[in-house]
Amino acid sequence: MKKTLFLFVSLIAFGSCNSVKVPTTLGDSSNASSFGYHPVDPLPVWVENLGQKTIDYSTLLGAMPDETIRLAIAEVTNEGVLNFGTSSIGVAHHNYVVILDYIKYSTDFFRVEYRNEDGTDFSVLPRYEKSEIENSYDPIIRSVNEGDAVVPVYVGVGLRLTASITVNKNGVDLGNLFSIGAQASSNKIAGTLTVQTLGISGDNISSIIPMPSEINPTTIQNAILAMGTIKAKLYDDQTVITPRVVGVYNYLGGSSRTINKFVSSMLIERPKLTVY
Repeated sequence: MKKTLFLFVSLIAFGSCNSVKVPTTLGDSSNASSFGYHPVDPLPVWVENLGQKTIDYSTLLGAMPDETIRLAIAEVTNEGVLNFGTSSIGVAHHNYVVILDYIKYSTDFFRVEYRNEDGTDFSVLPRYEKSEIENSYDPIIRSVNEGDAVVPVYVGVGLRLTASITVNKNGVDLGNLFSIGAQASSNKIAGTLTVQTLGISGDNISSIIPMPSEINPTTIQNAILAMGTIKAKLYDDQTVITPRVVGVYNYLGGSSRTINKFVSSMLIERPKLTVY
């Protein structure tokens, strides 16, 4: 456990130093203004038990083969909308949200169909239809060619560190966690820091989650240590694992309007985690 905690904290620490950033991947929203990885508030999923296995924490975690750390930076508009963008440099008197996700996940998907030629309007194709059996639904079998695009959905568990920031002076590096803490100490920024679990709970977890606090080097260090401790307890038999939707990959553009439509469709028809 100590070794796991050390490796996790070291990874985030090295990723936040001046010379090496938190690792980005093709799924990061920092790679495009409205395309790419978008974290979402945890949404319910259903577990498809094809292997007829006993569903416990080890079975669920075994169905999530991928792990990653993703960084997303969004500017908060006057309407309160999050615009994920390419820039990691803060502008004075603007508000931002910096989200660091650790996720262990599998990938589901849904199909969309364009309503116009440029793809700015679309509908999500339903995945299930009402069965002849009462209160039951059957999957809709679709051909490979149906739909105009496929949207990946990340289903799993994880940890999320969120910094809500108001920038007081130009030039703040929002892609560097420890720099954010240092600049908060010099009053270049102000804001709050929260740590959230995504589908990870239990008596052994709740006591570790730090309370929301003002941003400074100490609170950032404490938040990272808390995330490392919780990650080390992921395979404890006392830890409760509840798979959730933790993010989507936006191929369509359209920023928050598109993401809101994705979320609505996933609340109507839950994505699934398949256990083989």
